[in-house]
Amino acid sequence: MLSKNMRIILVEDNIDLCDDLCFQLNRNGYHIDAANDAQSMDRYMATQCYSIAILDIGLPGENGLSIATRLRQEQPKLGIILLTARGEINTKIQGLTTGADSYLVKPVDWRELAAVIESLHRRIQTSMPKIDKWQLTQAGRELISPTGVIISLTSMEAIVMRLLTKNAGQTVSRNVIIDVIAGQKSNSYDPRRLEVGISRLRQKIVSKIKESTDAELGNYKMPIKSVRGVGYIFTQDVEDRGD
Repeated sequence: MLSKNMRIILVEDNIDLCDDLCFQLNRNGYHIDAANDAQSMDRYMATQCYSIAILDIGLPGENGLSIATRLRQEQPKLGIILLTARGEINTKIQGLTTGADSYLVKPVDWRELAAVIESLHRRIQTSMPKIDKWQLTQAGRELISPTGVIISLTSMEAIVMRLLTKNAGQTVSRNVIIDVIAGQKSNSYDPRRLEVGISRLRQKIVSKIKESTDAELGNYKMPIKSVRGVGYIFTQDVEDRGD
């Protein structure tokens, strides 16, 4: 299935339904995180980048319609699927006018949801421009390889990638990176933390490339190089789209 290298977030306050959908989708190879309200979802989205959000409409606090409207404004390319126990046509129309891509009435079978995910993924992939270089997207939270593999970045990784891609082809010193990451606390920041963080980022890139059936591994090269005793360099063509 094409969408299995994409990360999905499910926001559902019905614990039984949430557990069942997550169990079935995770068991079948999807990368899915679960939240029970908007605040929990926002905490996840602060550290992970998602390609598809599945939202229950009847959530406590901020409801799914409001969340969908907000996410569509913040992330225009995010796939959004709405779930609700209400099947009235007016509710469906309201849901779709918020910017949602699809609408399912509960109880929903995980196989139907998986089919909608696959269909939505194909639409997203079709709408994405073909690229021959690395890209930094979603305000720096996604790195996309030339073969189209999406690597979600943590907050720290996003900062590092912004610096390296902005100065692609040039070495960025460890001290500069640490100053941006740690700010006023840079004097007490252990440089080994940066080394470990970049090592994990490099491993993440390799892992994502290898697990993607779409990746042309023979044409793949690690874009982040270490310059001994100085810092790091992004060696390949890259476009920071800033969206």
